[in-house]
Amino acid sequence: MEKNSMNINRYITRGINESIPLDLQILLWNMVKERDNQPHTDYLHIFRLQEDENILSITHEQEQPAYKLEYHYINYVKNQNTLPKKVYVIRENDVDVFYGSVAK
Repeated sequence: MEKNSMNINRYITRGINESIPLDLQILLWNMVKERDNQPHTDYLHIFRLQEDENILSITHEQEQPAYKLEYHYINYVKNQNTLPKKVYVIRENDVDVFYGSVAK
């Protein structure tokens, strides 16, 4: 069965839900989904978020095998809530868990 055809249960912590806008949550989920379409992906996804003037930089990393991809979104409008510096997604079988480090 292809990974795309499975039903995935997704869970998100209250802190992440309150600090990350829905459109950005969906973007991160889609990045996880896209990466998981590749062979030999790790269960742990790490996203590093950096807000600058009008740019949002997202670095998507995995340890095994080593993977790193950077995204830069221009014309970014900062949210009133401070974004976490790191967001973790743990993917196991048919469950995704989304949590983060809200340190400033």
